[in-house]
Amino acid sequence: MKHKIVSICTYFLCVHFMNAQSLENFLAEAEKNSSEILAKQLQYESALEKVNEVGSLPNTQLGLGVFAQAVETRVGPQRARFSASQKLPWFGTLSAKKENAKLLATAKESEIDFLKQQLSLNVKLAYYELYTLQQKYTITQQHLEILDTYEKLALNELENNRTDMVDVLNIKMKKNVLHQQFQTISEDIQSRKVQFNLLLNRPINDEILVLDSLQIQEKSLFTTNETIENNPKLQQLNAMENALLQSEIVAKKEGNPSIGFGLDYVLVAERSGISLPDNGKDIIMPMVTVSIPLFNKKHVSKQKQLQLEQEAIVHKKTTVKNQLLIAFEQAKNKLKNAKESIATQEENIVQADQAKEVILAAYQTAKMDFEQLLAIDQLKLGFELQKVNDLNTYVSNVAIIEFLIAK
Repeated sequence: MKHKIVSICTYFLCVHFMNAQSLENFLAEAEKNSSEILAKQLQYESALEKVNEVGSLPNTQLGLGVFAQAVETRVGPQRARFSASQKLPWFGTLSAKKENAKLLATAKESEIDFLKQQLSLNVKLAYYELYTLQQKYTITQQHLEILDTYEKLALNELENNRTDMVDVLNIKMKKNVLHQQFQTISEDIQSRKVQFNLLLNRPINDEILVLDSLQIQEKSLFTTNETIENNPKLQQLNAMENALLQSEIVAKKEGNPSIGFGLDYVLVAERSGISLPDNGKDIIMPMVTVSIPLFNKKHVSKQKQLQLEQEAIVHKKTTVKNQLLIAFEQAKNKLKNAKESIATQEENIVQADQAKEVILAAYQTAKMDFEQLLAIDQLKLGFELQKVNDLNTYVSNVAIIEFLIAK
């Protein structure tokens, strides 16, 4: 089924990592250590072995019989019988079964690809969350140091009767609130590190080195329905659909007759006291058998089941594809909003610094307005934290888009 190409163009921030290899190392380590991927890999190898199993002929039948009481014939008594037979399925049945097993193995392989992409996305999102928390940790720590400076300045002003105790207490309360936030962030970092190590299936106390900064640059992104089709989840469903179609072919062939070839060899003893032509000559009897499925209702039912499963797969593919396209549109929209918000926060931070400079410059000739200074710093803190959150939203949605259109 062909889908009309939908071209979507948007601009996004291409994340350039300083020492980007560190994230790549984490991704490689996570894939290497993943027990889930290893289990699926073993299942895939088992599915490949299935090709050899279904492509083999049925067991050869061998038989040996000894007459408890000799059967007399003209040329002598029969003593024992040896038999061998081989059943052969209808022409093309074995090759159809092998092709079916190969397609099922391909579906397993697509499932492995999907798990790898999903694991890669989870590692990236966890890594970006750690980066965000560490940036918040640094920002909060810097503002705590600024409040320490303000507190010392306010105490000095209090001694010189240029302010009152309210300003000092106000600064202390701001410090308490910010210190509590700082402690929460610190605990969140430790918790996230444990989760990250578990995601990589390694000791929970292993050190995690996260980058100090992310640099971004403009880059265009184009995508079409064809790129969404490359998603391993859809590829897996395609493989399953092909396997079901091949299974239907197998079911049809299994409804055909099967042929068997055999040979019986009978040991005959010589008759004593008489001279006959072929006296004691053994008997060789070639045989051909045909198995005719007169009652093939089960084969017809099997074909119908497989046809219904194929229809179900088609509908599931439509659902999954729409979900992928919806997720892509959502990620694209979040990218755009985050980009605009980052620019806004950067502008707000600059203006907050300018306002702070004005207040500090006025301090040289007038009394320090601590309430206004704290309000500006509180705004700047909010802008800086929001910028970090926006950057996290941006890089996370870049990772999501890479996951959606991954080959």
